[in-house]
Amino acid sequence: MKNRRVLLFSTILFYICMSSPTFAEVLIAAGDFEMGSSYCEEEQNNADWCNDESLHKVHVDSFYIDKYEVTNADYRECFVAGVCEPEVLHEDRAGDFNQKDQPVVFTTWQEAMTYCKWKNGRLPTEAEWEYVAKVEKLGGGHWNQLYGIGATVAVGSFEPNSHGLYDMMGNVYEWTMDWYGPYDKAGTQNKPSGPAKGKNKVVRGGSWDALNHFLRTSDRVAKDPDLRYSGVGFRCVRPNI
Repeated sequence: MKNRRVLLFSTILFYICMSSPTFAEVLIAAGDFEMGSSYCEEEQNNADWCNDESLHKVHVDSFYIDKYEVTNADYRECFVAGVCEPEVLHEDRAGDFNQKDQPVVFTTWQEAMTYCKWKNGRLPTEAEWEYVAKVEKLGGGHWNQLYGIGATVAVGSFEPNSHGLYDMMGNVYEWTMDWYGPYDKAGTQNKPSGPAKGKNKVVRGGSWDALNHFLRTSDRVAKDPDLRYSGVGFRCVRPNI
């Protein structure tokens, strides 16, 4: 009887989350694209901060991706379900980051993965993330805010990109599955998932305090997966099977 009650409670929570405005997905068709950029070579003289974006061909399979970055309200549902750890608040300005429609921040990579698994998904690979970001219409973004004063804004505050995805540029960087490392550029890479191991994970998309040149679809940033950042959040994907 106890197990039935637990199952019923979990089912109710699932449908509550499914009815949330931010619990929406977009189906992305499979395809090939050119990952990376010539920006660093052509405009930055191969500066250290951007010389990891070598152009190469990639194929990705079809998948579903969250329309919005995961919000504080979304993450709290996972905590109420007994799956996710409680949110960690900003040490000095908790009220600036904990509104229900703002993207959840201060989650480690593993905590983000735990949430996505609860949704029967995972974090996107770097290739999947860039594939859906590198489109004709990039969408609006929130960036270039002063670190000690600025903060995130409610998800979906600006125009979506060509896939109907919000905040792919700015608001918060987004955790990806991949360890940070050089690209494998041999031939067309089929569903690449990065190095087998590493020290840092890759985040993508720029954040509320990022400068303009970091808001590029090919920009790569390495972050310690065990640390928490006010400018890093996430969204989830799941395979189309």
